[in-house]
Amino acid sequence: MTADLDVARTVDMTRELADDCARAALARFGDVQTRTKADGSLVTEVDTQTERRIRSVLTQAYPTHCIFGEEDGAGGVADSPYMWLIDPIDGTNNFIAGMPLWGVSIGLFFKGEPLLGALAMPCLEQVFWAAEGMGAYADDERLSVRTGSSLERNDLLMISSPHIRAWSFEPDVKYRIMGSAAYAMTLVAAGVAIGMVNGHWHSWDVGAAFCLLREAGALATDVTGKSLYNVLEWDYRGSGPCLVVASPQYHALLMEHIDPTA
Repeated sequence: MTADLDVARTVDMTRELADDCARAALARFGDVQTRTKADGSLVTEVDTQTERRIRSVLTQAYPTHCIFGEEDGAGGVADSPYMWLIDPIDGTNNFIAGMPLWGVSIGLFFKGEPLLGALAMPCLEQVFWAAEGMGAYADDERLSVRTGSSLERNDLLMISSPHIRAWSFEPDVKYRIMGSAAYAMTLVAAGVAIGMVNGHWHSWDVGAAFCLLREAGALATDVTGKSLYNVLEWDYRGSGPCLVVASPQYHALLMEHIDPTA
């Protein structure tokens, strides 16, 4: 399927690129000028500089690939089966405020399906990475989702907002908002959290996380249970539909609190 691409070599390059860019951004952590984008979100010169550095490296290494990033949109070869998704600073508000939960996310998709990705979290000194058929890792430690037969009061559930339409906040669990969608989903892949319900996200948020999740054994669906792993099957240029990620066992339990008609 990907005979024209050396996946092992490419994931090594992606890990190194994400880590290098994250370390460079760390020098500006909490000390940046901001501006407000048209959608009301904040952006810094570090976001734009980091994305342009990533684009430059990827364009030189893979000139026939498509690239889609948060700040500069689409580039490269539009009809390529390979598409890179870039979030130069996932958790920009955290980055601006001096909160250490932010990272650089880079993922490669083949015909819409996650192929490989890396999320570098420099303040945590961790690089999470995954590749199809190779597994998901935190540095060299293999990751796996948690499994269980019930929702318990001390289970951690990642959410994007306390006002997620379609979700009933009835289970007696611990709710957490990280301010970084990619990191929150990675905590699910790592088995730290039982799952995540995300009502507001974009394709660049899942560039690395979708490969991490799938290789760690998680489902990623909309509120009807339809898989969202193929980014070409929904409008990846806009906001994604309400997302539910968890192991198959926890996913079934979480879906009991979802109204698919909302």
